[in-house]
Amino acid sequence: MYKVEKYMDKFETYRLYDLKSNSFFEVVPERGGIITRYVWAGQDILYLDKETLYNTEKNIRGGIPILFPICGYLKDEKYTIDGREYNMKQHGIARLYKWDVVKTSADDSASITLKFTSSSETREIYPFDFELIFTYILKNGMLTIEQQYVNKSEKNMIFYSGFHPYFYIENKDNASISVDSDACYDAIDKKQLIFDGEIDFKKTEVNLIFEPKSNECSILDKKRSMKVILKYDEVFKYVVVWALHDKEFICVEPWMAKPNSMNTKEDIKNLKPGDELKAVFSIRASME
Repeated sequence: MYKVEKYMDKFETYRLYDLKSNSFFEVVPERGGIITRYVWAGQDILYLDKETLYNTEKNIRGGIPILFPICGYLKDEKYTIDGREYNMKQHGIARLYKWDVVKTSADDSASITLKFTSSSETREIYPFDFELIFTYILKNGMLTIEQQYVNKSEKNMIFYSGFHPYFYIENKDNASISVDSDACYDAIDKKQLIFDGEIDFKKTEVNLIFEPKSNECSILDKKRSMKVILKYDEVFKYVVVWALHDKEFICVEPWMAKPNSMNTKEDIKNLKPGDELKAVFSIRASME
């Protein structure tokens, strides 16, 4: 049985249930269309610092922020299109604006569809007309994000999107990450590394960029005997693993391109006028 509820916290919040699997997720459209909670079989899958959710002056630390039209940083927070220089902060604009709720459903799944559309304000940062339509679906305990990126401009639109899920891990000594890759780039030490399957989470900060050979990776939480599996379409060419030693999370992030790609033009998506890109990203958990 599936159910959709709406309630007011500081912001209007939607909670979508899969009662059979004792699972639910929550969405706050006003704060960048973000999924703030995902509970599977009674277990919290995501980390959330609620203070950052409530404070609109801060970027939210937790949940599943949406990264668009860039992932990561731009050099000097700048890029140039058609001879004009623009400023854009890390991870883009989608997480900074209110998304509109298009519809909800509780038939053979619990789902909510959200839309984010360009405006005169966004065009000062990103000079394209666009429409993003995301549908979040909970079915049999699995969370799926179906995405549509639509170019509403009269010129080609360049972008590269991604997600920044914060997975709740109480003790990173009891966690391991499985990524189908034998190398990665250490964004802290600025060097390429051989990846032997082990990540040292005792470091103050971990920031690794992988180019995996498959479209699946996972986190094993040994303390809870739980595995969380991420699946993503081939358009997500990279996986970033980011963690801070003193925080109870590990971020495992599917990205379409590497940082600063709006300047390097590496792996960027180029949509013709009227065209759209569709993609799917899903998260499911199981007991090991």
